[in-house]
Amino acid sequence: MPCLRFPRQGQFHPLRYLTGIATAFTRLGGRLYTSTRVTAVRSGSRATVETASGRVVQADAIVMATNTPVNDLLAIHLKQAAYRTYVIGARIPRGSVPAALYWDTQDPYHYIRRRPWDDRSDLLIVGGEDHKTGQADDTEKRHARLVQWARPYFPMMGKIEFQWSGQVMESMDGLAFIGRNPMDQSKVYVATGDSGMGMTHGTIAGMLITELIRGRTHPWAGLYDPSRVRLRATPEFAQENANVVAQYTDWVTGGDVERIEDIPSNSGAILRDGMSKIAVYRDEQGVCHARSAVCPHLGCIVSWNGTEQTWDCPCHGSRFEKLGKVINGPALADLASVPLEKHATRS
Repeated sequence: MPCLRFPRQGQFHPLRYLTGIATAFTRLGGRLYTSTRVTAVRSGSRATVETASGRVVQADAIVMATNTPVNDLLAIHLKQAAYRTYVIGARIPRGSVPAALYWDTQDPYHYIRRRPWDDRSDLLIVGGEDHKTGQADDTEKRHARLVQWARPYFPMMGKIEFQWSGQVMESMDGLAFIGRNPMDQSKVYVATGDSGMGMTHGTIAGMLITELIRGRTHPWAGLYDPSRVRLRATPEFAQENANVVAQYTDWVTGGDVERIEDIPSNSGAILRDGMSKIAVYRDEQGVCHARSAVCPHLGCIVSWNGTEQTWDCPCHGSRFEKLGKVINGPALADLASVPLEKHATRS
């Protein structure tokens, strides 16, 4: 099978790499705050970050490295798309697959990693079968297709030990957006559009944005400029944004079910309510929890992800847990609460 080989590939354990960075950061006087929810980012004479607790942080510069920017409504989101990616892990005999990063050019594409597992085994990690976030709910089939694709190439695979999914932001031209945030003042920077290469782009962002904050030039600034327009990427740009526009037709379609009673226990569904739609989750005790089905980012109708039990936005990738709390931007707010009483006896 023809292929391209890139020599001297490097592999890093992501958590160990992150731990090393965090340790160096705090040793140099930096401070880390977790579980701090940001509600607004504003530029001006002093850039500010507002938090849910009411505390406000001011800074000379702010970097939005949040997978997808949560301070931007259109400029970046028109040029990248959120995709769900699926992964399986299976044991293989130790050393039976050379250590490298593999991927193909199929659509949807596949990628392969290998890591040590125990004295006799390695873990073969196979991923791919991506789709636009919120536009499919067939996780089991996606994982099964990964197994079906991998076994002919790796017949030594044992049983599937792990399976999961994640979210990646795909830019129109395959390169990240790293630099000053478009349509914003110079104090706010973004790092997004990793296209599945977060380890690489994260390192590049640290190098590039540091120089920009210091007022210096960098030879890669134009390549990763978030304001860039590439003519070669125009077909992808048009296709992705036509897909987003098509999602707004969900406003005029019916719901997933006609009655709340049709929603199974421990599951969710969209219910039409006159001119609007509500997202209803029925818990294991049969109690229903209702939220607006309208994503607070730009007004798309969310859909139920049965495997991960989340509400996913098909337009720009915002995700909410089953009770409506936001867990993935660009949305900053939770799904709005709506009364359920008048729907309890729908027929």
